[in-house]
Amino acid sequence: MEKKYSRDEILKSVSNDGNALEYADKILKADREIVLAAVSNDGHALRYADEILKADREIVLAAVSKYGYGFYFADEILKADREIVLAAVSNDGHALRYAD
Repeated sequence: MEKKYSRDEILKSVSNDGNALEYADKILKADREIVLAAVSNDGHALRYADEILKADREIVLAAVSKYGYGFYFADEILKADREIVLAAVSNDGHALRYAD
């Protein structure tokens, strides 16, 4: 039987390694605080976030500021947001190919 981790344990884990979000329960991948902590640690963690949070401007901005390529995982609407595009390409110029 798989051990279930508490919300606080997952929050601590993703704060130390954002990509630990991959192994969180689906409900926690939709938890704004947990996802923000994950992408603030490693922007690549945006890949594992719930689709709703991939459209959250603050979360996407935090992700692309850490990992420009995380822009690839952002909602299409945010790929036209000037501030987010600039943050992504200043971190990784190749992110420009995903801009609207």
